[in-house]
Amino acid sequence: MRIDSIWARLTGAFALILAWCFQAAPALAQDEAGRANAVTAPAATASAPRPAIWLLSRGDTKIYLFGTVHILPPELQWRSAALDRVIGEADELVLEIAADEMEQPDPAALQAMMLGKTAPLEWRVSPNRRAALRAMVADSGLQPLMLDQMQTWAATMTLSVAQLVAGHAEDGSIEEAMANMSGAEDALTAAFRERGKPISGVETVGEQMSFFGSMSFTAQREMLEEMVDAHASGAGAAFDPNESGWVSGDVESIAEEMRAMNPDLYDALLTRRNAAWTDWLIARLERPGTVLFAVGAGHLAGEHSVQAMLEARGFTVARID
Repeated sequence: MRIDSIWARLTGAFALILAWCFQAAPALAQDEAGRANAVTAPAATASAPRPAIWLLSRGDTKIYLFGTVHILPPELQWRSAALDRVIGEADELVLEIAADEMEQPDPAALQAMMLGKTAPLEWRVSPNRRAALRAMVADSGLQPLMLDQMQTWAATMTLSVAQLVAGHAEDGSIEEAMANMSGAEDALTAAFRERGKPISGVETVGEQMSFFGSMSFTAQREMLEEMVDAHASGAGAAFDPNESGWVSGDVESIAEEMRAMNPDLYDALLTRRNAAWTDWLIARLERPGTVLFAVGAGHLAGEHSVQAMLEARGFTVARID
């Protein structure tokens, strides 16, 4: 299982955490046009991009569901004509976390990542994995002491993001690579701000952190060990959204990856959050308007997807692209 691609599809805090660890927030707060151009620059692809879009509607309310990836290489061309039409039609954008909060998160929420003490990260894996973990930390560019002071889930996520970004760092500079990468949310935020349309979030940073914190220590340790094993086996090469099925709209490939998750992680990151978002979407149908609801692609794939939960409650969700 690719831990980095799981994070990239499921949590908006993914990019935020590495920016905080490297103190790279100023670099990430680049101008809106720069962000939009960075993630839509031409790239060689086998066919035109068609990331999946669905429609939930009732009466004079339309809600488009779009699955995002939270960190993308700058050269990737992923926006489709259908998505651009939806952007033009929608009255508002709803993300996992509102853009303003992502740019200026509550420091207290970020402190939820910390242990409140120092406990060497290598003590949290089996002895036979410790050398591999030390090598992974050394390659990451992160400070070992910082990781030792983090919750296990937070250290795992931070190393995963560093690994993903390092795969796209041509000159070996993770900080520079991070500054050059952005996610689908960045481009959508820029497009809606340019049009003067409102942007909000369905969760806060603090709420996302609480989902991670609810996982058992055993589940967090297993997650860390899975990441170390993947890195040691060479399975930690740069995550490629083209190969993963996201750009082409291959939702089943995404679903298969979600099914491989640790059960506790699956419940914390996917099932419980999807249930809450399903309630939010049903309530939003009571008000008129057209909404683009853009959340991690993993939430819109598989038998516990938002669409499946909506359909189980009697609503029809139609894929339009």
